[in-house]
This record gives sequence, C-alpha cells and structure tokens, in this order.
Amino acid sequence: MYGDDRLSIYFSLYLIPAVIVALPLYWLALRSDRHRLGFLLLGSIVALGVLHPVFVVIAVAVTVGAHSLVSALAEKRLSVRWGLFLSISLGVLIIAIGKYGTTLIDALWSPDDWVLSRLVMPLGISYFVFRLLQYVFDCIRGTVTELSAFRLATFIFFVPTFPAGPLETYQGFYEKRSSTFDKPLFYAGCYRIALGYFKKVVIVDYLMALLFSDLLPRIGDASLADMRSAPALGAAFVVYAFLRAYADLSAYTDLAIGFSALFGFRIMENFHRPLWQPNLADFWRSWHISLSSWVRNNVYFPLFGVTRKTWLGLYAAMLTMGLWHYVDLNWTVWGLYHGTGLVLVARWMKWKRKLTKRWRKEGKPLWAKLLRPAGYILTFIYVALGYSFVATDGIGQAFRVFLWALAGPFVWVAERIL
Repeated sequence: MYGDDRLSIYFSLYLIPAVIVALPLYWLALRSDRHRLGFLLLGSIVALGVLHPVFVVIAVAVTVGAHSLVSALAEKRLSVRWGLFLSISLGVLIIAIGKYGTTLIDALWSPDDWVLSRLVMPLGISYFVFRLLQYVFDCIRGTVTELSAFRLATFIFFVPTFPAGPLETYQGFYEKRSSTFDKPLFYAGCYRIALGYFKKVVIVDYLMALLFSDLLPRIGDASLADMRSAPALGAAFVVYAFLRAYADLSAYTDLAIGFSALFGFRIMENFHRPLWQPNLADFWRSWHISLSSWVRNNVYFPLFGVTRKTWLGLYAAMLTMGLWHYVDLNWTVWGLYHGTGLVLVARWMKWKRKLTKRWRKEGKPLWAKLLRPAGYILTFIYVALGYSFVATDGIGQAFRVFLWALAGPFVWVAERIL
C-alpha cells in the first residue's frame, strides 16, 4: 500500500537538473505553442522510457488505439456500445497485467532479473488507464470534440501527473493552462514542490517512521502474548495508517501540482481538509477528489440513472474504487465497508431532512445540537477503522486489527473508570 515506486521519478537524481534545463528552453527558446507541447511530450516519453522502456512502447500503442477508437466513433464506423465495450475491456486488461504481471514474472524469473525490472508495467498504470477511459467517455458524451492525437498524447504522458495523478480531465488540462509565463503560478508551483518534499521526507519517512517504529512489528504479531495491549495497538495502528496514507497521497499531489505549475498547467486539487469532515459523504468529496469524482461520474451516476437505486450505485462505486487499487479480498471488503457507510449516511440524511421540518416547529433538542460535532469524530474513526482492511496482510489479520481498534476506546475508558 505504501510502496514508493510511484514516487521514484520524483526522487531521481536527474529530475531537478532536468527541470532547471528544461524551463528556460520551454519558456524562452520555444515560441510556438505546438513546439512547447511537443517538447513536453518528447521529454515525458524519454523520462518514462528511461525508467520503463517496454511499458512506454505499450502505452504509446494503447494511446494510438484509443485515439483510433474515438475517431471511429466520431465517423460512425463504430457504435457507442462497441466503443464502450472495447475501451473498458482493454482498460481492465491493461490494469490486470500492470498490477499482477509482477507476480507472474517473479514466479518465472529472479527478483533481480532484468526482465522483472524492465518489462513489468510500472508507475501509475491505473491513472494512465483511467485518464484514457475518461477521454473516451467524454468524447462519447460530446464533452470533448477535439480529436488531436498529438494533444491527447501530451495530456496522457505528462510526467508530473503520470505516477500518481491527480486524474485531471483532458479539457481541464488545456482550458486552465497558461500559455504565457505566469509568475504567481510559477512561485506557487515552487511552494507546492517544497511542501510535497517536506511531507514525504520529513513527515512520512522521518517523523512518522520514528514515532511509530515500535508499532508495526508488534501489530504484525497476531499471537500477541499480552492481549490486553491489543486494543490500544489496533487503535494506534489504524490512526497511523490513515494519517500516513493522507500525508503520502497529499505529497504526491503537491509534487504533481507544483511541477505542472512550472510549465503553466493548473492541475486540480486532490484533497480538501479530508481529516475533518462531518460525514462520510463529505469525506469522499474531499479525499482523492479526482478519483472519487471519476468513479461518481462514470460508475455511480450511470448506474443510478438506469436503476434509480442509490444503494446499488454507492456499493458499485466503492467496489470499483477498492478494486482499482488491487483485486483481492482485503480491498473488496474495504469497498463494501465504505459502501455500507455511504448507504447509511444517505439514509440518515433522508431521515434528518424529515426531522429538520419537525424541529422547525417544535425546537431543536439538545441531543440534536451535538450531532454535527459528533459527526466529525465518528467520520474520522470510521475511515481510520477501514484502514485495518488495507494496511494489513491477509483478511484474518485485517479483522483482528479491526476488532482491536474498535474495542480500543472502550477499553481505555473502562480502565480509567474501573
């Protein structure tokens, strides 16, 4: 869950020197907008090709295929039904190979073999596929009418957003772009880069590793000799996992937004105070915003439009998000867990609207005034508990940690009262 392969490009020794050389060329030497985009495309393909050459060849072929597909749809040579079927099937296949190819090749070759280090599809494969699918869907909806293979490739291979998003749309990528040097945007980009490196290096890799260095080995021991310590360990672990995920993911976003801004691109934000939200629905509107928006627009709304069943759309959306990370039992349970939470929140909001009408006539009771502040705490606890399913090895260990963490606060209170 916390692998740094996605960030390897940000910690390459060549990144900062390459950016320092590229910026004067981009803003001063190249005057034509097409030449600048071509420069970005060439530089992105070269950078990705150095790390994973075979993947770049495959990615270029898939991008050309996606452009051919939308061209065929525009010219009515392919039906929308077949276009959706082909694009989704190909996307699922690529993600499956990218995420699980390592396991297969590792079984055939040694982990240090050139084949394993060069042929496996690496960085941001899910982001790559979802961006392409979004482009195809937007072309089908008529949101995107421009069918330039050159501009599509520049958008898809743009290095700052390639490893870990955000999942910017094709139209947002170009519409918010500054084609001339924007000094405030440049300074803002430098600030976000510094902030991203600070979060990753100082907070995640140093402070959190230092503070929780004793926790991880102990939580991994399912046969804890002193079971009285298990609830406290479980509670500490899920909070650690939640905060670590937020610091990690927001660092990726800061770096992506920062490096993009240096070249005039305004990439969408991915987080908006997610640690402090009044309910789970608001949490998912503020956490990994680009991914949750993608799932909401392309899974929830279409399914809800067909079935008119909110619960079915919510479960499908959260299962998609879980399986997007990894297809296994842990992420499946995580998706069902969050789907259940969102269904309960939807039911509560519906009931709350009825109560609000009554409160306007009769007055709001004291307990109702405590609902909102309690909602912030319960939302944090609910999300943190969910990390027991995806930050542990195996579903058995996941449920043990979940139960320990769930019991932790009650044990803490009981010890102090009794």
